Amino acid sequence: MTQVTVMSADSFDDFEYRPASEYTSEERRRHYWAVAIGLQDVDGLKVSDYLRDQAHAYIRGEKGLDEVGELVRERYANAGANGENKEADLVSQRIAELLTRGAFFLSPDMLTTIHAYLFQDLGPAIYHPGQFKSERLIKQEEILNGDSVLYADPLTYEMSLRGAFANEAAAAYTTFTDEELQRFCHTIAFLWQIHPFYEGNTRTIAVFSELYLNNLGFQVANDPFAKHACYFRDALVRAQYRNAAAKIFPDDSFLMRFYKNVIGEEGGEMNRADMICTRLFEDPSLLRNVDPKDALRKGKDEGRRFD
Repeated sequence: MTQVTVMSADSFDDFEYRPASEYTSEERRRHYWAVAIGLQDVDGLKVSDYLRDQAHAYIRGEKGLDEVGELVRERYANAGANGENKEADLVSQRIAELLTRGAFFLSPDMLTTIHAYLFQDLGPAIYHPGQFKSERLIKQEEILNGDSVLYADPLTYEMSLRGAFANEAAAAYTTFTDEELQRFCHTIAFLWQIHPFYEGNTRTIAVFSELYLNNLGFQVANDPFAKHACYFRDALVRAQYRNAAAKIFPDDSFLMRFYKNVIGEEGGEMNRADMICTRLFEDPSLLRNVDPKDALRKGKDEGRRFD
């Protein structure tokens, strides 16, 4: 009689399950913090030297990420510790934490989860972590001479997000051909244009896109988000701004250039001045979504002082 040995699915090797955080290399730790700190530039925020010191201690392996988070939050829990660096410090730590965890699911709930996570340490009356706003807002943009992108109306938030994610679920990305990259960029720009949160929409979308790319198997490069966060935001603006009278239409090319650099391909120089809509400076009456009297500059001064 032949004896049959029954083996369980876990019995083929002797490898143990271990926390994924144990395999986070120093290079990855440095990358996560560089992205976290760099993204604060999107809203003109700067982190403190204290935060940088704590980040370096974590990168060198001298402190754990949880310990760094506790120290940063404790610093701002003290009475009077509401300096200009508070938002940047607290949100940077949460971004680094979330990128280290790598949690991702292709669902509209992922955006609300990210937003709630990033802004949980800040005043709920201002930041409303994970909550959609009830009124469409506008935001003047330098490259549009003060015009604004037409953001989605709150009545359409949920249906727009459902449609975008259903469409994206059908994508079958490989190594990102130009066509695939354009589709990815279009999705990211569309999600950003919905702009459902009171504050922090761009940082939320940036973190979402990096988590998404990691989930797709790409190694995200250090410099783009860390050093070109303002270019990233302007590229989102150009990808979604439409003004037929001024003959300006959505242009994904700048966002594609950015994400080519993100995934380590040669995307070319990222120069914010390339995205200036000259026509709106030459004729401010063409501003579409704000009153032309609110133009940032009048006449033919195109204001090419972009970093």
